Amino acid sequence: MIERMSGRISRFTHVSPGIGAHCLIIQATSGTFRRLRSDQPGLIIVRHGMKSVSSDRITLEARPGEAIVLPMNQEWTVVNEVAADGDYKADALVFSPELVMAYTDSGKPPLREAAIFQPDTDFESAVERAGHALAGKDPANALCRHLVGEIIVRLDALGMGLRSAEGETLHSRVRSLVAGDLATDWSTSRITSALGVSEATLRRKLAFSGTSLTDIIADMRMTRAVGLLQATELPINQVALAVGYESASKFAARFRERFGLSPRDIRISALEIARNGAELDRVGAAAE
Repeated sequence: MIERMSGRISRFTHVSPGIGAHCLIIQATSGTFRRLRSDQPGLIIVRHGMKSVSSDRITLEARPGEAIVLPMNQEWTVVNEVAADGDYKADALVFSPELVMAYTDSGKPPLREAAIFQPDTDFESAVERAGHALAGKDPANALCRHLVGEIIVRLDALGMGLRSAEGETLHSRVRSLVAGDLATDWSTSRITSALGVSEATLRRKLAFSGTSLTDIIADMRMTRAVGLLQATELPINQVALAVGYESASKFAARFRERFGLSPRDIRISALEIARNGAELDRVGAAAE
């Protein structure tokens, strides 16, 4: 499933609405991403480097060949560490809640914490088949649905059911609405009208959940931005537009404020920046 662009391995994201997505995540600089919420359940298999996922209850570390399962509607601090000989790389599968409901055993308890395991050869083969299906010409067909559903069934059999451990809340309804178009200027009145609640009810219930509409939108935009930078080749200015920032410089400033590194750091390592800078210096000197 590795794709190449201009002779190098390239990031990709293949999406099928109502089914899920397969991504190749590549990160050039180690980074810590706090307060990332998993709105959909996911599976991450580390290929190069190391990944750490922690909450106030649990900390897990996955090395190459190991997988972490993230249940939905939970918040994590995620650390991706690059390898000594190159980038951090991982395969990721994200599952739509609708598909999860269709393929999980409702009689089994849902996964309430992140979990780590070592995929065997059969599991890796199933992931490869699902990835090929999502990358195909018709990723919405029944075969793709079943192949991605197979991963859910396999996780279920390992005791890692992906059904939500909580019912639908106003918080989750807001996030589901906003996720449909992060670039929109989401006003309070627009959201309350769409959800059929009063502004007072919205503020009160979100405050009870320890958040606010402003915080939710900011969190979702930054979380989506991380994903687009790691798993697509979109230029940074287009990533900024996709998550609701008309100014790439303002987006970069907010990103650095939130995560402590710039959007460019995700794509280009400090060593590569230094090497390119030295090359430009040599070219400039030769032209003088």
